Amino acid sequence: CRMLIDLYENDGGTASGFMRDVNGKTTHILDDSFKRRRDTSIEDPKLIQMLSQRIARRVAPAIERATHFKATRIERHIVACYEAGKGHFRPHRDNTTFGTAHRRFAVTINLNAEEYEGGDLRFPEFGGRTYRAPTGGAVVFSCSLLHEALPVTKGKRYAFLPFLYDEEAKAIRDANLDKLAPEAG
Repeated sequence: CRMLIDLYENDGGTASGFMRDVNGKTTHILDDSFKRRRDTSIEDPKLIQMLSQRIARRVAPAIERATHFKATRIERHIVACYEAGKGHFRPHRDNTTFGTAHRRFAVTINLNAEEYEGGDLRFPEFGGRTYRAPTGGAVVFSCSLLHEALPVTKGKRYAFLPFLYDEEAKAIRDANLDKLAPEAG
């Protein structure tokens, strides 16, 4: 976990925004009132392979046991940072655009759960309870669920945030590639 935090700190991250369909194209939107977070993309092939293997070994089998869904693909390898007084992501779903329709499960792996306050996940359609996995632990949920990252009130929250999908969803992703605005690809 510390290695991923250090990777983020060395890069500094960039504003990550979110996706919306605008005029029939999935477009990247920056709106700090809706989402404020900085992300660093992991580019090192060996690190990507290591992280993918851990997801395949630990997370994917748990999803399959619970839901009978076999995740075979991972979208994005990023380290995200929500800062105190700034970091949040208002209620949203992760698969509502052409460019995100293939996503099936969201994975939030906390990298430093004991070092920040606030910042928990909440699923507002199911009440006010909040969720926070321990450092190295994950909260895994359907991308169709309305959820939010509550504001961080102290410290910085770091997380590894992949999406999982399968071969059937890959076909959806491939079919929608022409619906991505150039900056959303």
